[in-house]
Amino acid sequence: MSSTKVIYRINKQENEVELEPSVTLLDGALIHRLDPPYSCLEGVCSRCEAKVESGEVQVISGYEIEGHPRRIKTCQTFPKSSSVTINYDLD
Repeated sequence: MSSTKVIYRINKQENEVELEPSVTLLDGALIHRLDPPYSCLEGVCSRCEAKVESGEVQVISGYEIEGHPRRIKTCQTFPKSSSVTINYDLD
């Protein structure tokens, strides 16, 4: 698959970037200096939790957030479709 258009909503700002499917959504935000919330990078702290508003993603097995099918830990999630929208503003 070619690159994915990812729209990040962080701190009430929206940024669109191109991301390779082998890059996690958190790493993509960090590469593009979008200042996403994060801490451990290993899926333990849940600080990088976000909501998938559109598109399909692939969550590494064991890192799903039970009871919240569209919520993800972005450090353990890869883009799967040609376009994905991620919202870190959960409050």
